[in-house]
Amino acid sequence: MPTPLKVTQQFDAPAADVFALFNDPDFIKGRLDDSGALDPEVVQVVSTDTGVTIVTRQAIPASALPSMVASMIQGDPSTERTENWRSDGDGYTADFSVTVQGAPASLKGTMSLTDAGSGSTLNVVGSAAVPIPIFGAKIEGVIASQIAELLASEEVYIKSRLG
Repeated sequence: MPTPLKVTQQFDAPAADVFALFNDPDFIKGRLDDSGALDPEVVQVVSTDTGVTIVTRQAIPASALPSMVASMIQGDPSTERTENWRSDGDGYTADFSVTVQGAPASLKGTMSLTDAGSGSTLNVVGSAAVPIPIFGAKIEGVIASQIAELLASEEVYIKSRLG
């Protein structure tokens, strides 16, 4: 059974201002670098009239994995995160995915960025899936935890840039 991920973030700026940051490659690079991620790389930030696609890569420290799992993987596994943002009524919505290179592990879901009073709210809902008997649930928990930590770091960075 996949492990759920639910995160809500509040910003003191309208959704349009937050979304404008997502279209800036320098912001995306800064957001990733600021997170302290291992081997961070911005693969692409492609803005169009209808939205923006963001693809980044980073590694998960092998030390964060359950020891039995870490013993089966060489080094720090690389992850690739894709966000496909688009306008959605008065706000913005994205489908997102995080895949672990070389492993049957992924996290998928949606993000919604909407105005809330004079600010905005970002809601992230997803689930991690690792279809491996016995170890799958443990790995899912690690992936969901790592992404939740990354999102918390990104929230601080976004707020500093809106500041």
